[in-house]
Amino acid sequence: MNSDLYRKLDQLQTYQDALLRVQHRLDTGHSRYIIGIAGLPGSGKSTLGDYIALRLNQTHPNQVISVSMDGFHLSKAQLGTFPDVEAAFARRGAPWTFDSQRFYQHLVDFKQPDQKPLTWPSFDHTQGDPVEGSINIPSEAQILIVEGLYVLHNQHGFEHVQKLLDEKWFIDLPIEAAMKQLTMRHQQAWGISLDEAQQRIASNDALNAQIVEQTKNRADYFLSVK
Repeated sequence: MNSDLYRKLDQLQTYQDALLRVQHRLDTGHSRYIIGIAGLPGSGKSTLGDYIALRLNQTHPNQVISVSMDGFHLSKAQLGTFPDVEAAFARRGAPWTFDSQRFYQHLVDFKQPDQKPLTWPSFDHTQGDPVEGSINIPSEAQILIVEGLYVLHNQHGFEHVQKLLDEKWFIDLPIEAAMKQLTMRHQQAWGISLDEAQQRIASNDALNAQIVEQTKNRADYFLSVK
């Protein structure tokens, strides 16, 4: 993310309200705290989490860490063991193509009172697979912001995750706007045409978006973005 975008977000009330909310917790809390951010594909979940972490770490170094659940995608090798391999790859990104148990365990580890340094997996979009231990969570970290499609999902093992979330946020963006942003992202990431991007979304991302939309009633804080 470039500095121009950060300066733009500095002027948006939605982002400032969220920033102040987390700063208040940081200034008054005494134990590790997890904020989950859900929202449609393309709604800006990682942008919000990364922005809050960067701004607060300027005054509270290493206290706020922003991570994604994308590192818990099942690997291509794991998907290759599914009974219907073609369907597993076609629907990659659906709830059942994530390792929800490992995701849950990483959150449990963060909440442990000994506050040891931890690691978190990322996702390499070039290789199309998770990268284990690529993100460091220092022992002094107090707030973990974790974003992902299914942090508020109540099936496929994700129902256990919600018990560990101290706050549940949802970015409320109209699905048309989210899909437009996602179309541009797909074109830029894979160098595909508009038609190809729209076909990809119709066959997978739009289906996932419908699942995510049904989870918004579990949120306790809503953010409206444009």
